[in-house]
Amino acid sequence: MRQPLSTLPTYYLAAVVPDDLRNKLCGLCRTPVDDGYRFCYRCHHAPAIARPDLTGFTTYAIARQQSGTDMHRYKGRPTSAQALNAVQLLLAHGLEHTKCASRSVGFDVDALAVMPSRSHSAPGVRSPLQQLCARLRPHYLPLVDLQPAPGATSDRRVHADAFNVSDCQGLSHVLLVDDTWVSGATVMSATTAMRLNGAEHISILVLARWLDQRYPLTKRLLDEADRGAGWISPQQACPFTLDGSCPA
Repeated sequence: MRQPLSTLPTYYLAAVVPDDLRNKLCGLCRTPVDDGYRFCYRCHHAPAIARPDLTGFTTYAIARQQSGTDMHRYKGRPTSAQALNAVQLLLAHGLEHTKCASRSVGFDVDALAVMPSRSHSAPGVRSPLQQLCARLRPHYLPLVDLQPAPGATSDRRVHADAFNVSDCQGLSHVLLVDDTWVSGATVMSATTAMRLNGAEHISILVLARWLDQRYPLTKRLLDEADRGAGWISPQQACPFTLDGSCPA
């Protein structure tokens, strides 16, 4: 039987770009932006309560390339064992940097929340991401119960009532894990729900920031990074910092 890989395939790119290109990324979601802009349009117009204290991304997943395909195939039917193994490596690496999130925010992470599936959810059935987190989450972190509200759908808008969440009173810092950030609306809806239920600080660990080269700014960023210092493996970078170094 083929042994699981311990190193990510080379087509996975850390969500870290050379220093001269970092001012061309949204300061919240790391999507390419026009020169002089701090945030992309969606993040700029998101309500303040919806913005997490910190965002971390382990990799860029590029549409119509293998990294993007894997993010679909790991939860497909049938599941791709290769894609599932790669996503598990991304998750394990991201969770190894939980203390980096604590240092960056200034409060220790004291609970974990995992984004449920809203499009294929069924009562009592855990999503592939929830199953992976059940195996890999640090044992000392309790789980916040985060569930899609009845009738909630993903329309790429922030909705305060999109999720039902257990009482977060007394939690100083929740780490929310999601597999893919496309518009960010799902993550920010969950952030809003947890804040309204008492979570003081929220950090986000997203396994893949989705990029589509059909957008000119995205193609420009990828081309400029290719011509410059290039890319590093996600396993070589801290997901919570723009330069990939762990916070002191």
